Amino acid sequence: MDIDFVLTGQRIREARKFRGWTAEVLAEKVGLATESLRHIENASSKPSLQTLFKLATTLDVSLDYITGRTPDLSSVLSGDCCKDFGLSETQQRMVQDMLKSIIPVIMGYL
Repeated sequence: MDIDFVLTGQRIREARKFRGWTAEVLAEKVGLATESLRHIENASSKPSLQTLFKLATTLDVSLDYITGRTPDLSSVLSGDCCKDFGLSETQQRMVQDMLKSIIPVIMGYL
């Protein structure tokens, strides 16, 4: 399985914007040139594992999230994340409803 660097760049950008940081701020925090970060976010360069780790740590997200191994928030809220677990439609709706009520609380602590 290859890393989808387009998705990786999108998720880095989304996490950065969620934190309210500019590309310049994140680049400084991880020790990159701003232009290098922009290349990563635009998938025009492939970052090393060490750089991905620094970005994930600084953004307080997992490497699995950044590289697309875990679902994004929209798939969790839509219920798409539950389809591969063999849940009935009723169970999927229950999980989705639970997540919709819990996620805002969690996001309030971040």
